[in-house]
Amino acid sequence: MQDSGSRSTFKYPFPPSIPVDRARMTALVKDYWYLNRTAVNPDTDRFVSHLQKSLNASIVEAKSGEMCLTWRIPKCWRVRHARLMDAHARVIVDFDSRPLALWTHSVSYKGRISRGELLDKHICSDSNRPEESPYHYRNGYRYDAEEWGFSLPYRTVEQLTDPFYVVDIETELDNDGTLKVVDAFLPGKYEDTIFIMAHTCHRGLVSDGIANIAVASELYYYLNALENRTFSYRFLFGPEYFAAAAYLDRARKENVEHLRFGIYLDMLSSHEALGFQETMQGNSRLDKILRNVFRSHTITSIECAYRQLWGNDEMFYNGPGFTIPTAGLSRGMHREYHYDSDNLENMDVYHMVESVWILMRVTEVFETDYVPIRRYPGPLYLYQYNLYVDPAKYRKEARQLEKIQTLIDGEHSVMDISDELDLDFFFVRDFLNKLAELDLLEKRPRLPREQDRGTLRFSK
Repeated sequence: MQDSGSRSTFKYPFPPSIPVDRARMTALVKDYWYLNRTAVNPDTDRFVSHLQKSLNASIVEAKSGEMCLTWRIPKCWRVRHARLMDAHARVIVDFDSRPLALWTHSVSYKGRISRGELLDKHICSDSNRPEESPYHYRNGYRYDAEEWGFSLPYRTVEQLTDPFYVVDIETELDNDGTLKVVDAFLPGKYEDTIFIMAHTCHRGLVSDGIANIAVASELYYYLNALENRTFSYRFLFGPEYFAAAAYLDRARKENVEHLRFGIYLDMLSSHEALGFQETMQGNSRLDKILRNVFRSHTITSIECAYRQLWGNDEMFYNGPGFTIPTAGLSRGMHREYHYDSDNLENMDVYHMVESVWILMRVTEVFETDYVPIRRYPGPLYLYQYNLYVDPAKYRKEARQLEKIQTLIDGEHSVMDISDELDLDFFFVRDFLNKLAELDLLEKRPRLPREQDRGTLRFSK
């Protein structure tokens, strides 16, 4: 294990013994990633049903066509079949084997079409990525769109030389379905709730969606096993954007009122560096904890301002009328983003485990923080109590031990002290825990505070 300048255990690289089931994470993605998962869809319902059972969750629903906040719930999209064939009836692409090939919310079309019209209006490709198919998703966010089309590798498009092609698309696009938000709740001592989000949509993609649910599920199992949780936790899974609108509009009022901090998960199975984006406030307790864990537990990480890493449902929870501090935990831009190469072959299970580990550490700060009450005057004779810290090994920490003791004033919590002195929370906690074992301090609960939410300050 590398020495990162702290006596804290469970540091980078994470130990292999953490309670994460790699096989379970992989199976979840493998079993459901290829389904036609769109906002409202029978395939999405199958995935939701699995999550509901495995996480003992409830479901918040909104019918297609209905308004939630100012957002209209998308139509239900069912694909019976979709094929593109050449002039000799040879299949070029079939939705059954390549669901990403059909544009999201494509309407039905059956008949011949000229090569020119096909290429001009109904084909999406990328000449810079000739072997990959791009993800055509925008019509999933356009309630009244009535288009059809295929996404193909540019190499395939170059070979489309027939004078006409045969299209056979049979779909249904109507309001006969409901958007479903998975709501898995773990109660704690406090009603104050930390919520974790990821999206169920984006068919045929792994890191952009479903792998994050696999990560979040492992965090759920970890927290569910805790005997005495301090905070309550909600795990909210649903279609991007629309799930947040539906939950805030349709969930029980008291459940929304108890939401204190949120973390949106995205792109966590890619090969890129892990990072976080701040809440809109930037100075909430969640921001401070994320910053502390990342700086003390990772060697290379990304820190971005609000919505500057990836933008997702945080704009609802942290947005107008709610302003619940909501951060994003993600990895950097990866080359597979929104292409069919975001698949099982490129899924990085090691990085998924690392993501779970970081989330475990973040929640552990929330769960184990307390206010220390000093029971001795003056600076402690560290050597006598076997608390001496060798400055040759732990230079920064050794220099701050007197300040740590001075901040034991009945107001500062362990996390407050750590933030004030820019020290690893777990180092400070371990040191203070040893004082408590020696009956040199008392532990008092660190109750939630209104100022934990931070303040909104916008630059001009």
